Amino acid sequence: MEFPSAIMIKLPEVFGRKEARKLGRELKDKISTDSPCVVVDLSRVKKIDLAGLEGLLNCMDEVARHDGAIQVGGVSPEAATLLELTRMDRLFHKFPSFPTETPAFALTEATTEEATSGGVVQPQPVAA
Repeated sequence: MEFPSAIMIKLPEVFGRKEARKLGRELKDKISTDSPCVVVDLSRVKKIDLAGLEGLLNCMDEVARHDGAIQVGGVSPEAATLLELTRMDRLFHKFPSFPTETPAFALTEATTEEATSGGVVQPQPVAA
């Protein structure tokens, strides 16, 4: 039984012509099966030029030739703005991400002081 695998690509802080060419070469080497799933991580990207955007489109085309899917994930605010301005955000599916700082519970100062003074601690609701 063959399990589908994903190719994760982390783009650098500056994504231009040189990086786009390198991405295209590496992607062609990595795609070895039909129906590849490619996730492009844009979390570090601060600057993309026209050649970088064209490189993303070329990657999308290469993945489509192999009947695969490409998604973007961890989109930085700068990359999100540029993708929205060029309307490329409509072309790419977004990979689901999880919030990094979701507290499970929170202690307030009053609760901590009551616990140390020997008083009875009442459970406090946690703000969502």
